[in-house]
Amino acid sequence: MNIEQKHKASTSVRALVLLAAASMTLALAPASAARDLAPEFSSRVWMESDNEVAAVSMNGKDLITFRSRAGSGSAAEEADDLAADLQDLISEKNFDPSLLLPARDGDKAAIKVGGSTACTFLPITGKGKADSSNCLEASLKVVNGLRVALGANALPENLPDLNDRGALAAAGQAFSGQASWYGPKFHGRKTSDGSRFDMEKMTAAHRSLPFGTKLLVMNRKTGAACVVHVNDRGPFIGGRVLDLSKAAARKLNMLGSGVAMVDCLIIGQHN
Repeated sequence: MNIEQKHKASTSVRALVLLAAASMTLALAPASAARDLAPEFSSRVWMESDNEVAAVSMNGKDLITFRSRAGSGSAAEEADDLAADLQDLISEKNFDPSLLLPARDGDKAAIKVGGSTACTFLPITGKGKADSSNCLEASLKVVNGLRVALGANALPENLPDLNDRGALAAAGQAFSGQASWYGPKFHGRKTSDGSRFDMEKMTAAHRSLPFGTKLLVMNRKTGAACVVHVNDRGPFIGGRVLDLSKAAARKLNMLGSGVAMVDCLIIGQHN
């Protein structure tokens, strides 16, 4: 093989390598693009048994479905409005999905970010009438869909109504950090609020939150969650933000580990 032939052969090999690399890049592009796909909301409408049905979707996955019948409003309009509101919501600067909360606003479902109402919608289900449980259920469904899709933990199914009259002005404020738990050694002793510590009740110690503050606590690693109220002071070990009762630690699946990274949300005042 002469020099010219060798050069052509080398050029051909390089071309094949580049072609293979380009093909691999194209093959991997859809998966990479899917991971980096920005949330995009849309609505679609169809008919079922002469009833209008509409859905709100995020990146092609349905979040909630509306079913309208005579006297219940337009499913298509509600879906269009909610899709637009959600798109505006996540487009806001510094949007934090971990602060998304379900709520109700009269006969409508509401979505809150921290303590502020971001949008409302009528949860048309085909029953012809909305009620408070309807609203909260619909709101929680949308909120959890958003939270999970955007990398935050889902909220528990039995999350209390955040419109409770006893809600704190601080409701919606969040904090994170290491939590620990305490149990048998302190069982029966007086807590800082004057009550007796019962390790089988859903309570917690915090350094400064008012006694009775109700917290939603979520284990960041496992997604397990529970609601506790503050009745004691602590923890007094640097870097820790909460000391939980044994019952709360059990709910959060952290009895064995002793400590866990948690996300906490103030949701109201214990009655």
